[in-house]
Amino acid sequence: MSQTKNESIVFYLDLASKKAILSKKDLSKSIASFLTEKLNKNPKTTFSIFYFKDDSTPFLSEEMQDIKKITDIIQDDWKNRQIAESNFENGLFYCLSFLAGKAVEAEGTYRVICISDLPSTKSSEYAEALMGLVEAVRTFPTFIDIIRIGKEDMYPDDVKLRIVSTLTSGGLFYVSGPKDFKVTFMGLAKNKILPDLREEGGQEIDEDKKKYYENLAKDFVELEESDLKICMLCSKEVCDFCNDPVDVLKKCPKCNKSFHECCGALFSWKFNIGLKHIFRCPECGTILKMDEALVHEINGEPLEEIILTQEDLETVVQEETWSPEEIEEKKEKVEEEEEPETEKDELVLEYEQVTGKKSYSNEKETKEFKEWKNNREELKKEMDEMDEKQAKKMAYRPRGFFGAPPTAVKTKKTEEIKEHKKVEEKKKPTGSALARRRAQNRNNGATRNILCSVCGNRIRPKEKFCGKCGSPCN
Repeated sequence: MSQTKNESIVFYLDLASKKAILSKKDLSKSIASFLTEKLNKNPKTTFSIFYFKDDSTPFLSEEMQDIKKITDIIQDDWKNRQIAESNFENGLFYCLSFLAGKAVEAEGTYRVICISDLPSTKSSEYAEALMGLVEAVRTFPTFIDIIRIGKEDMYPDDVKLRIVSTLTSGGLFYVSGPKDFKVTFMGLAKNKILPDLREEGGQEIDEDKKKYYENLAKDFVELEESDLKICMLCSKEVCDFCNDPVDVLKKCPKCNKSFHECCGALFSWKFNIGLKHIFRCPECGTILKMDEALVHEINGEPLEEIILTQEDLETVVQEETWSPEEIEEKKEKVEEEEEPETEKDELVLEYEQVTGKKSYSNEKETKEFKEWKNNREELKKEMDEMDEKQAKKMAYRPRGFFGAPPTAVKTKKTEEIKEHKKVEEKKKPTGSALARRRAQNRNNGATRNILCSVCGNRIRPKEKFCGKCGSPCN
């Protein structure tokens, strides 16, 4: 069996700047070179292009391998793309939803390469909803790489982009021109593999994502008269495990291969996608599901039955397929509703707007709200610690380095020096013109040490960088 898997790559063009740094000619050439290199590394790769048109209509091309067809899409439709506003979250929703639909039908590697030149100004509701979808689909596996084109040192959505790329084992890159873009873009042509995190292989799936995968997975269907009535796992008509004629055969809805209930449960226990009752069909790769309690029972580990009260049932979060438009609908409903009887902080309002569920039941926080709040606080704490470490490590931030800006570190010494210089500038020279010229020549030719404008460290005249913090001398 070949080790290279089918790979689907979506180029998400979030290029909305009016003063575009990357022209359609540069973009077409870079994509053509990328396709050539990628097909050499993995001939099983298919490509598609996604972007928003000027009327905010999403456009997703069909999957193809023809280099000319893909570059022609850019050449012919470049002027019709949306300009002046980034739709990063909305576009990523569409791309991930498209790839999730493909991942259900067959096993493979799924990637989104986003090329963006404007920061997104969407609300935190969009970001929270996007993170939930990213965390759900990353185990397919799905990789997201983001290339930000621009000449700024920092952008308002830097943290969001870094979280999205990190969660999906992708990368975040900053480029300032066409040459830098092509070099970075070509580096993404290598094949990506998600390492196994379990002894039996595959990824772990969080319990709160179980509903999402159960909704995606396909159910077994009844056999028809023309179907072969032999189990593909035990190769018998009567189950070889239980020898019970009641264990009737059912088939995969895509390839029509038959399974006994017992055989399917035993197979799913060892070869699942991260949830014991959900597995891929060994024939066609479609994601199938069985009754979770039955799978545990057949494998000798009965599933603990949780008895829920009516109040608990009201707070259960139902995972379902949704789109960015639903956020707008929820937002409009919230604005139409009357003010709540009790005051709610911003965190509670954000949770209720994103999930559509209540955060309190009988004046107590729900279990789902507590978990959501804890996860959010841990993620924020982790990001703050990372930013603090980077700021301490290096105050000077070159292009592409996600650390602190040059103005991040300020000291009292630098402020005192600036004030002192202002006072000296205000003093008017006295004496004759010859005396003033001599004084000026002495000051210009002085060889005194200077102080670093970032950390206040003394720097010798001929040194170009501060020996303490590495900042360049002004």
